Amino acid sequence: MLQFEGRGLCATEHRELIFYSTKITMLIIRLYICALTFLFLLLVIANRGLGILEAIVITCAILYLILDVRTELQSLKTQMRWMKELEKQVSLLLR
Repeated sequence: MLQFEGRGLCATEHRELIFYSTKITMLIIRLYICALTFLFLLLVIANRGLGILEAIVITCAILYLILDVRTELQSLKTQMRWMKELEKQVSLLLR
């Protein structure tokens, strides 16, 4: 949080709140997809056994989750680089 000469200006608090609520929502969606995939797998195995179509559906759901998390991690790494660069520039301006 940046404080400017007697003013309590903070532009990051609102952004962080939105960021964390989005993270929680995405976590809930991912857990829901995992639960549905696991339930589907259990029901298929209990009913008639795992066939080629069921295996494809389960594999696609798992691959989707892996690719989704990978994309999010890449965007977080990019944001961290930008934040470090911004921090360097702000520290140079404050000197």
